[in-house]
Amino acid sequence: MLSKKALLFLVLAYALAWTLELGFFALGGRIDSGAFVAFAFVGMFTPATAAFITQRLIWKEPMRDLGVRNPRLSWLAIAWLLPLLLVGVALAVSLFLPGVSLMTGLDALAVALAGKVPPQQLADMQRELEHTLLAKPGVLLFLSLFQVLGAGPTINAVAGFGEELGWRGLLQRELEPLGFWRSSLVIGFFWGLWHLPLIVAGLNYPGHPVAGPIVMIAFTMLLSPLIGYVRLRAQSVLAAAVFHGTFNAAATLSIFLHGGTMFTSGITGVPGLVTILLANGALWLHLRRQPVPIIAA
Repeated sequence: MLSKKALLFLVLAYALAWTLELGFFALGGRIDSGAFVAFAFVGMFTPATAAFITQRLIWKEPMRDLGVRNPRLSWLAIAWLLPLLLVGVALAVSLFLPGVSLMTGLDALAVALAGKVPPQQLADMQRELEHTLLAKPGVLLFLSLFQVLGAGPTINAVAGFGEELGWRGLLQRELEPLGFWRSSLVIGFFWGLWHLPLIVAGLNYPGHPVAGPIVMIAFTMLLSPLIGYVRLRAQSVLAAAVFHGTFNAAATLSIFLHGGTMFTSGITGVPGLVTILLANGALWLHLRRQPVPIIAA
């Protein structure tokens, strides 16, 4: 049973996000437009806004209770590196599927920019870069890894905090009586459902307005225990923000895969779901020996 505080937070988080998103699309906004990047950044702060209204303005309780404190540095490092490991394993698993291969040159850049820049401009860009260091096999992938490691705990973590203050801040605290696993799955469900308008519009699973949301909810439910556990061990919601931000940055590495579909390759496809499921299995075995820490710590 959800508390009144949790229910109010969810109503606000959904109302703010869905009103913003439906308004964006009603005005002609598109997922593949440049304006969407700025719009998505703003939209990620709707759970934080809902959490602030609920916690501070209505319940008049301190934000520190939601985990807004300095994290334990060792677990902050795990929050930074674990998402890259999960994505890397999912990409490696994808390569075992028929017809899936790894692109390490400018072909990956062409795939990533296809449909986002005019074809002639893309062709000119490839010609200009084909004699540079970026055209060497593996260089672009190597640079992308460094970009992920840089963006994850910085600009991406800022956006991640916009969500995590709500999901792993207020909601995880309110659902603590359910126990770690049940509360994580419930949070994951609401977290995934919160993305509904964007997924239906084509984010992550374009062309699949029904299957896309279902897979997205399964994905967030599986990922939720891992972020939740890191948040608890770090004793700070800031670690969850770094995990979230780095994971989002690392997910872009899927552009280096050739072949397959959004369901059969990459971190948001079956390989990713299997990878995260196995990580949950490892966490379950670990928690049998060492109980989950108290969220209020």
